[in-house]
Amino acid sequence: MTAGIVESRYELVNIQMGYVVVEHDLFSRSTRTTFSPEPPPLREEYREGAHTWRASVAGQSFRFDVRNASTGEVVRFRELLGLVYYACCKPDSEIRRIGEIAHESNISIYVAVLHETGEKTRPALSDEKIRILNLAFNQRLLRKDKKILILPDLFGLHRTLSYGEIMIDFGLTSMEAEI
Repeated sequence: MTAGIVESRYELVNIQMGYVVVEHDLFSRSTRTTFSPEPPPLREEYREGAHTWRASVAGQSFRFDVRNASTGEVVRFRELLGLVYYACCKPDSEIRRIGEIAHESNISIYVAVLHETGEKTRPALSDEKIRILNLAFNQRLLRKDKKILILPDLFGLHRTLSYGEIMIDFGLTSMEAEI
């Protein structure tokens, strides 16, 4: 460790750039999302079990894991579709209102949106993983008066967002000191 620089306990690892692919079942209207490291090719609709899937949109994104620097343990975040900044939400939404209030206190609100499974269910993001995300991103901040609060998607954002939007704030993962 270099003098004057404090090591973070958590660090982002296994960062992989790629694309989120959104597919819809033609009959049940189920939605599922997957991550692809390659640009997704245009595909015809296809059958898989009782479902007939059609790709509807793809957007650039990335995924990552978080490593505890003290223990070496790596926590995987494969269920995480992205972190949505409150200001990207609809102006009349609850999360936008909460985010604007928090912003006045130098707190930036993000919501952890999870991948859709296609069975009208969503994986859960444990409270422990939410805590790890908050620690990892707050430890990267350069301004001590600034805070980030990452919340689980208790607001139903997965139903209201356009998946064509970039779901991740790239600046959130590159909070390095400017030289």
